[in-house]
Amino acid sequence: MDNWNTKSDEQLIKIIGESLKGRRIKKNISQEELSRLSGISAASITRIETGKGNISLSNLLSVFKALEMANELKAIFKKLETSPALLARATAQKTQMRVRRLKKSQGKDENWQWGEDKQ
Repeated sequence: MDNWNTKSDEQLIKIIGESLKGRRIKKNISQEELSRLSGISAASITRIETGKGNISLSNLLSVFKALEMANELKAIFKKLETSPALLARATAQKTQMRVRRLKKSQGKDENWQWGEDKQ
């Protein structure tokens, strides 16, 4: 099985772009038509499909909607129910504070005394 967790961002962008291009072609939509439907420039569509551009989440959602793919996102981003016990445990955990070590005196006497108390 192909593990996307081990792929670089550039590889994933290219895979997603190729997938969007395949979906566009399957639906018999030109890049210009997809541009009109999504509100994204044709040049941006070309960059997305070739993996040469970085796309904002908003633009990606616009392309998904234009290609009628938005419902497929429901499987990925479904609402997860959290049990009350897990929720209580998560909120009860205290934030750990960073504790500094005390600096050692640099070449000074560890037992400090007032000037008149020194011998």
